[in-house]
Amino acid sequence: MSGNENVVQMAIVAALQVYCEQPGMPRLELFPPLSVQQGDSLRKFCADLIARLDNSKVILLEVKEFDCNTKTLKEFKAEQHLEYLRFEELGVPVGYAYNVVWPLPYNHDQRPQGWPKLTLEAVNHSLPTLLPGKSPAMSEHPTLLDWFNRVRGEDVSEQMGRIHGAIKGAHNLRNGALVLLHSVDEDVLMSLTAEQLEKALKLLGSSSWLSPQLDAKLKKILGASAGVLSDFRKRPVSKSAARKAGTDLGNRTP
Repeated sequence: MSGNENVVQMAIVAALQVYCEQPGMPRLELFPPLSVQQGDSLRKFCADLIARLDNSKVILLEVKEFDCNTKTLKEFKAEQHLEYLRFEELGVPVGYAYNVVWPLPYNHDQRPQGWPKLTLEAVNHSLPTLLPGKSPAMSEHPTLLDWFNRVRGEDVSEQMGRIHGAIKGAHNLRNGALVLLHSVDEDVLMSLTAEQLEKALKLLGSSSWLSPQLDAKLKKILGASAGVLSDFRKRPVSKSAARKAGTDLGNRTP
């Protein structure tokens, strides 16, 4: 993160934690992965903030800083946006969160009464498909507060609660597990025994890509539904290897 993105993220984290401490609110579990843990491969995390509500509802937020003068998102990355479009197509509920004012109520020298709610109202939420570039259509995006309250009010079946509960902690909601939860047909998931589900999750956490061997093992458990993981068949290239390849290419003589 650069600029004030980390400041925006800290405000969101603090506001969500305090807001969820109210009576009758769901249990919130938050995990902010390190930047080196983030990415689009199977074992990475696809967002800045990974969270769960009552072990059954997943929240994934990519935090951006909105420049109130230029009306643009700082550090908006087109390549990253394409990755999020792919995750959204797979049913993974990743979304952008960005401030609409600066500073946020959380960051005031004297925090106003009710600052958690005010802070969440001063942040917008957008799906990747509704944010085609660095200039957001702010009026078309709900506040993070409205979006959060809608998500926490959604019903989750007892069976799907069992599936979500098999993942022990938000820190285990890596991309492979997220695609399993949100892309595999619900009937297939509910037909799995606890042992089969645990094995599938363990396999997805064992590699950064879907090798032929891993693909075959998952197909034995998930059948044709394992096809939703096909986008991960390409072995990821490390940044250092990519830089070296670029350097080698640049050093070639025509």
